[in-house]
Amino acid sequence: MNTRKIFGAVVIVVLLLPYVSFAQYTDHRNHKVDSLEQVLATNPPASEELSQIYYRLAVGYTEIDNRKSMYYARKRIELANKEKYYNALVHSYGHIAVLYYNAIQYDSAHFYYEKALEATAYMKTKKDAKGYTEKTIDNAYSQIYANMGNLYNIQGKYHAAIEYYTKALKIFEKHGWKESQAIAYMNIGEMYLSMDNYEQAEINFTKLHAIGQEINDSLIIMYVDRELSALYLEQKNYDKALEHAEAARRYIFSHPEEGKYKVSILNVLAGIYLDGYDDGRQAESYIRQALETVDTLDVPTEKSNSLALLSSIYLQRSEWRKAEQTALEALSIDSTEPSNTMALYKNLAKAYTHLGNAAKADEYIDKLQELQASWSNKHYQSAIREMEVKYETEKKETKIVALEDEKQLMVWLGIAGGAVLLLALAAFFFLWRWTVQKKRLAESQIKQLEQEKQLIATQAVLDGEIQERTRLARDLHDSLGSILAAAKYNLVDIKQISMLGEKDVEHYNKAVCLLDDSMDEMRRVAHHLMPEPLSRTGLKQSVADFCNAIPVVKFSYYGDETRFDPKLEVMIYRILHELVTNALKHAGAKHILVQLVRDEDGIALTVQDDGCGFDLSAESKGMGLRNIRSRVESFNGNLDIDSQPGKGTEIHIEFKL
Repeated sequence: MNTRKIFGAVVIVVLLLPYVSFAQYTDHRNHKVDSLEQVLATNPPASEELSQIYYRLAVGYTEIDNRKSMYYARKRIELANKEKYYNALVHSYGHIAVLYYNAIQYDSAHFYYEKALEATAYMKTKKDAKGYTEKTIDNAYSQIYANMGNLYNIQGKYHAAIEYYTKALKIFEKHGWKESQAIAYMNIGEMYLSMDNYEQAEINFTKLHAIGQEINDSLIIMYVDRELSALYLEQKNYDKALEHAEAARRYIFSHPEEGKYKVSILNVLAGIYLDGYDDGRQAESYIRQALETVDTLDVPTEKSNSLALLSSIYLQRSEWRKAEQTALEALSIDSTEPSNTMALYKNLAKAYTHLGNAAKADEYIDKLQELQASWSNKHYQSAIREMEVKYETEKKETKIVALEDEKQLMVWLGIAGGAVLLLALAAFFFLWRWTVQKKRLAESQIKQLEQEKQLIATQAVLDGEIQERTRLARDLHDSLGSILAAAKYNLVDIKQISMLGEKDVEHYNKAVCLLDDSMDEMRRVAHHLMPEPLSRTGLKQSVADFCNAIPVVKFSYYGDETRFDPKLEVMIYRILHELVTNALKHAGAKHILVQLVRDEDGIALTVQDDGCGFDLSAESKGMGLRNIRSRVESFNGNLDIDSQPGKGTEIHIEFKL
């Protein structure tokens, strides 16, 4: 009998029990976000207080408007980068990760947890200058590690989850944070138990038991006793299983308010007496108590578990009809828990075999095989072998009694043929899965090659554009500029050697002015094609010169001024030029904010305007934004657009170096 089914509905709650993700965020959920936004609109405060307002708005919108919560978290990150608020930077990255985690976007959540780790590492290098304590930094690390453990845990990636839980656990132990240690040991023990690694599961549950005794938490002690009883029962160590199950039962019966655990403990006690001591009478006594209790609770899975155990007791007594009826009742109540459902199919197959209903026995054997195959690859082969040995053997023995002696050989051949067929089906199943996986891998590789080909083509177009612009700028400056200058000098010589009348002098002056204007316009066009400061003084100065020439544009730059790849600088300059031009020409913007943020990992640029905005669903219709997005992707950048009709536009672009 698979006794782990008794705990299926109980331990899953613990497995999914999350750490308090950046717990300080829960302190301000009741702030009125509208009043805080009014403060920003009418009288924005100084930097430190502004950071707190962004923080409260990000948290306040967490369960109301995910997009706004994300927006204010990003605003806080911008401010934190500017003012060197490293602690705020860590918290904001962590908050964004939590938003993605709640939205079941696990890859994005992982990305921002990694950003939070990077910010924490940088904060550690600045702890002396900023006054951060070692405990503050360790707390940030442990919270991120714990949350990353949760992230892998919920995806079923147990080895990675254990790795990050262990990293968090080392910090908890360093500072003596017992409650946090307890949660870590609980999750690690449950994951080892799920992987059938009983030795490691026992080690972690034993440590959890010691912490429960140290902090005098009887609920933790009861939980450990309950889990250890299941572990020892699975290992057929019935004496130890009974010892821990009885300890858990004593706690539950002295704490009626914890009645939700009572049925599961009674069920495991019944399993111990049934499987370990072959004492069906005592096992039935516990089952009857469980059934009396379960009717007062809304826990259909537990009632189904109790009836499954009762069905096994009837089988032990050879009461085949009662075993059948009890198992069918259990299935009608709940069939969502796979291990319990498989046990019920097994009991029904046995009952129908002894009742002489071979068709029904075969039906439930087939159902068991189907459920077993879909439940878990890890248990697939072992379950098939168990089914072959137990069920086919019982069918064989029943048929041998009913058939004449001369048909015995045919029965054995039939059983052997069935076993071979099962093995053939299993081999076909795994071959099919391997073929599908191979096909998916090939399709993925083809898609990757196409993307790389497209990126190479885009890069080639950009390189050609840069070369052509450089050539045109040089030709304008060197060729046409020289011609215009020579024309002006010839006019000056003509004036000096000729006697001009008053009207001739007026025409002469107009001609010279036209030449000067033409030379200025030629220099402006050449500068636009390939700005001279871009190659000489860098991206910051070139963008600043461009923005300062337009009264409605405000430019700000944060971070160091380390130079980039020249092609990347040219591309960023062109994108900013086009975005600002679009805001002026198409959006009718009165105020435009251009911002560049340079950090260790890369560069981010933001263009924000108060123009007419546009519908994001119509973005693909504009060639300008499509071209910009293509250029950004060619440098492995990310582009994010936030716009609504009548509410302006914000475009945020990030390049990771």
